[in-house]
Amino acid sequence: MKIVHLRPDPFKKDKWITAEVDDVCAFLGWQFESLPEFTRIYHGSVAQQNDVTPIDERGFRNLQALDGEFYVVIPPTEIATIVMWVVMAITAAFSIYTYMTMPKPQNQSPQSPNNDLASRQNQIRLNGRIPDIYGTLLSYPDLISVTYTFYNEKGVEVERSLLCIGRGYYQIHNMKDAETEVSDIPGTSISVYDPYTDIIGTPIYQNGRTFTDTPMAVAISDSITGQVLDAPNQQQFEGTNAYFTVDGYIRLKSGNFATGFQANDKIMIRGASIGSKDFSFAGIIILKTNNTIVFESTEDILNLNYQNLSLNGALVGFDSVTDQVISIGQDSATVQDSKIIYKDFSGVYTITNIAKSTLTNGFQYTVALNAPNTKNPSWNYLAEDTSINSGLQLVNNDDAIYLNDTYTVEEVGGNYIKLADPVAVNVEWAQLTHLPNQSTESIELDITLDKLDPDASWVGWHNIFMDGAEFAYFNIHFPNGLYRQNSKGGTSTAWTTGLIQYQYIDADGVPIGQIYEVELGFTDQTRVPFGSTKIIELAARGSIRFRLCRTRTDMENNIQAEMRVKDVYLAKRSDKLNYGNMTVIQSEAVGNDGLYSIKERKLNCLVTRKLKVDGVGALTPTNSAEQALIDLALDEYIGRRSMNELDVVQMKAEVAKIIAYFKSDKAAEFSYTIDDPNLSFEEITGMVASTVFCEPNRFGSKIQLQLEQPQENAVLLFNHRNKVPKSEKRTESWGVQNKYDGVEIEYTSPVDDTRVKYIASDKANPTNLMSIKSTGIRNEAQAKTRAWREWNKIRYQETSVQFDALDESEILLRNDKIIVADNTSIETQDGEVAEVDGLVLVLSQDVVFEENQSYKVYLQLENGSVDMIDCFATEWTNEITLARPPQMPLVTEDGKYIKTTYQIVKAQEAELSAFMLTEMSPQGVMTNSLTCVNYTNKYYEKDHSFF
Repeated sequence: MKIVHLRPDPFKKDKWITAEVDDVCAFLGWQFESLPEFTRIYHGSVAQQNDVTPIDERGFRNLQALDGEFYVVIPPTEIATIVMWVVMAITAAFSIYTYMTMPKPQNQSPQSPNNDLASRQNQIRLNGRIPDIYGTLLSYPDLISVTYTFYNEKGVEVERSLLCIGRGYYQIHNMKDAETEVSDIPGTSISVYDPYTDIIGTPIYQNGRTFTDTPMAVAISDSITGQVLDAPNQQQFEGTNAYFTVDGYIRLKSGNFATGFQANDKIMIRGASIGSKDFSFAGIIILKTNNTIVFESTEDILNLNYQNLSLNGALVGFDSVTDQVISIGQDSATVQDSKIIYKDFSGVYTITNIAKSTLTNGFQYTVALNAPNTKNPSWNYLAEDTSINSGLQLVNNDDAIYLNDTYTVEEVGGNYIKLADPVAVNVEWAQLTHLPNQSTESIELDITLDKLDPDASWVGWHNIFMDGAEFAYFNIHFPNGLYRQNSKGGTSTAWTTGLIQYQYIDADGVPIGQIYEVELGFTDQTRVPFGSTKIIELAARGSIRFRLCRTRTDMENNIQAEMRVKDVYLAKRSDKLNYGNMTVIQSEAVGNDGLYSIKERKLNCLVTRKLKVDGVGALTPTNSAEQALIDLALDEYIGRRSMNELDVVQMKAEVAKIIAYFKSDKAAEFSYTIDDPNLSFEEITGMVASTVFCEPNRFGSKIQLQLEQPQENAVLLFNHRNKVPKSEKRTESWGVQNKYDGVEIEYTSPVDDTRVKYIASDKANPTNLMSIKSTGIRNEAQAKTRAWREWNKIRYQETSVQFDALDESEILLRNDKIIVADNTSIETQDGEVAEVDGLVLVLSQDVVFEENQSYKVYLQLENGSVDMIDCFATEWTNEITLARPPQMPLVTEDGKYIKTTYQIVKAQEAELSAFMLTEMSPQGVMTNSLTCVNYTNKYYEKDHSFF
């Protein structure tokens, strides 16, 4: 428990409050909407060294970590006014700069691709900060959810994505996939939605179709990596030098069987047709309601005495009665898969008759089947004649001997294979007794012998976990197309089949219930890669395990049918329509460049952030640094400040000063993606200010900007009266720091948003460059000016001084010009002004004027500036006469907080006392440690060379 003593007015004890609290910050938040101006919080007792008033997020965390008693003191307005005059500009002028320049923790979260040039592609940034984009830049939107793909009716891969440009509102200038405008990519659809807008609502940018559905939520199997679905049969022999004998032997005229087969193998014989050969066809066939199949071919079949017809890959879609709708694209065949029931008419049927009629370019065959619905009940669904793409074979001709079948190997010798009881498998072996020598040795047969291993052809089992999954998607890819090549090099239709098995699993992956099977059939005539998506509507919601295989075994060598499983994933509908304060993209992209496959996703768009003018006006696209700073300060997650803590008028005036000084709006631009969750508001403020050549500061409680530019007058004068004795150290530099011969700055190109470099140097080929990686700079003039400023500060730096100063140093900001007397030298003439009599000043110390030398005096004025005036000796050694009156009355009365201090220097050495503050940090009670370098206007000599 912590005790808080709240003192709303130190002089009115009746208004004092004491409370026991758990959280000091929460207690103050309940008492005040925002802390009153000049409120101070002390820990333990009221003393300056116990001041724990937070000025940033880190300070609030420190306050929450402390225990004990706390005193919250709110001074009356009139006292606050006096305090404000004393501290003048900032309660801790050093703090913002200190936080801005301190080593930052390494960003452990993934970087936005806007900043990560090594990986510029759309990706999920797990636990990453939602991008805060300011200004104009090229955005590579982050993926909000896992993308998924499917194949449309043309076999082209389509990818569905949901992406986020960033927080807030944006103007979209263009939209590209890599370097190509999305409007030039057929089939690509993009819609961009403002914050707080439904993603099926009105977009601010649209290309392609209008989205009326939300993307699915998916869980993709990591086990699927494009595995080949091998046929269950692996060819071991093909040739014409093998023959069959009636006793069940396959013998070789020459060669060796031992390397291909062994006992107990399953062996499949193909091409063993003696007499009339089997007839194979792939293409358009008509399934007729009168139990016939009609097809056309250029081949004239002379012997029509076939007993059986084998139909393969004969899938027919029938309208489903379900009201469920799955929309995954604009192509109906694949998109509406969940609305269609597919029936497979594959099977081996008995033929009752074959009729042949002559056509102009070939022949038409009508094959009558005997009660096909008894072989396959799918025929019961055929209500009208239907044309499909399928493969068929006419087999078992009455005038032929067919040995094609699958057998078991009993024994393997060097030049023979003995089958185990082949007649029990196929009675046609008995017909070999009618051939010469009871064998086919005298008949040339081109046969193929395959080893059959159905279990080895499966891909899986693999588990996919997803709570509430409604659908399973299977993407099958044919990387080389699907076709049969004829002897003349042409192609004709080919077909193949496959099988999916799946089973539900529990949270531990334990299978539950029955195994479901779904047959696959594919028919085509193309050398072009293509794919097909099978969508299974799950009967119950939940996780599954699955496996796939190719099932067709009778594939001729001239058929190209390499079949791969590309993706498998579970999916469920998403009802999330609104993503709050984020600009969101719905994307549907197709495989391009003729590859029919999606590679890396590189959707990008040139955007400009829209901000409320001055934090309260209309949303307007802007690159303005001060508008970015205002928005950052007011943001509920970044600055968490109120308008009362921003000096908007001053910031706008300072930015106007920047534009007037550089004579270009470009000098006041800030364009950057803030993606590091570890950046504090103070660090971000310093980043924005630095980009536009400014320093951030507080005046009272209000944030302001101060432009760094050539300064005629110094802010303060430091001599032995306001320095800690013996604290001063001076260093003279001979040559350039670290022997640098130039500065190399890296910035973002406005042309293509790549990172480019510029070198500021006096040498044609510098070799030892100081490297600067800028943030927020996206124009050439800004980058070059920054580079030359930094290079000039390196090469013109000659003297550095460090000393401890008294508390009037609190009013200083980094880069302020100050006058520093050299109190390491006994020749330094400085002190306080004791009296003023017109233009005659009585000084606290005697002064020495050498003959034939002109002198100047630096006078510290009460408004925080330094006046430099020509001066002359009088008859008294502790007096001087001024050439003109000071700009303000001098302070000499005892008891005043600040008395006028002075330094007298030779006129030609006046600039030697001018320094620029580079760093300030608390050193002790009412003292600060100051580090300075010599001041010169040469630092800014290139300021007007590039704008």
